[in-house]
Amino acid sequence: MCNTKALQKFLIVVSAVLMTAAFAGGALAAEKITVYHAGSLSAPMAKIEALYEAANPGVDVLRESGGSAALARKITDLGGACDVFLSADYMVIEKLLRPAGADWNVTFASNAIVLMYGPKSKYKDEINAKNWTKVMMRPDVNWGHSEPDADPCGYRSLLVLQLAEKHYGDKGLYERAMKDPQRAVRQKAIELVAMVESGTMDYAFEYKSVAVQHKLNYVELPKEINLMDPANKTKYETVSIELAGKEPGKKITVKGEPIVYGLTIPKTAPHSKGAVDFVKFVLDPKGGLPVFQSMGQDVVGPSSFGNAGNIPAEIKPLLK
Repeated sequence: MCNTKALQKFLIVVSAVLMTAAFAGGALAAEKITVYHAGSLSAPMAKIEALYEAANPGVDVLRESGGSAALARKITDLGGACDVFLSADYMVIEKLLRPAGADWNVTFASNAIVLMYGPKSKYKDEINAKNWTKVMMRPDVNWGHSEPDADPCGYRSLLVLQLAEKHYGDKGLYERAMKDPQRAVRQKAIELVAMVESGTMDYAFEYKSVAVQHKLNYVELPKEINLMDPANKTKYETVSIELAGKEPGKKITVKGEPIVYGLTIPKTAPHSKGAVDFVKFVLDPKGGLPVFQSMGQDVVGPSSFGNAGNIPAEIKPLLK
């Protein structure tokens, strides 16, 4: 009797082990799609991953975020097994992947520089897209931006100020702003968020998506100066800033350009069919595009940048 009970317990344990193994085996057998994306896309891509996997139970989306240029080099130089690549700058795809590593480049979303403010900011009920430079420069107003040599948002903020000087015809605005004793510079843009939230800083230049995700108010600047609109590329290029180069004492010049995101499927994608299906979802007006919009990133296109001949046929109908 005891032996019988022991045998029954043994069989139950074995059955449970086999079921667990079968489940694990099934999970391992799921189709995997590896997605590399810019760090600034982390929040929307997390939601898009969840939506896509819910609609496609047999697929496991594996995401890796980081600097766009570093991820592109991981694909080309380190053999990174990437199925879909989404860059914060469409020119990274042009400069580092095409033509050897990718056949095409689709722009799909944008960001913009905004002037962010919080519940304790002075003159928050008065400031708007027409008077923001005057409000910001009042002697009792604290404002700031991130460090240009450390953070792209920092040098983009200064480019916006240069463009604002031209757009509003306010000669000397940029020089006055750089000499303003109320201006503060912080190493990371995220530090500015905390300062604006607490009221330590009244206004800060930040990406629109960051302001939206932190539920902070912001002044939406004209497209002629906010670096969002590809149609204003020529106008953006009229301003520039010098930044520290890789070598001590060396400077590099950075011109204004649109903040436009691009995506592609690398030539070495191990799961090209699944990659095409995922890209279709990302670019679908009822799929991924509304996610970017809900998190403060406006849709650009989607449209092909350069030669569209090699874009998969399944994706072309989604392009403008």
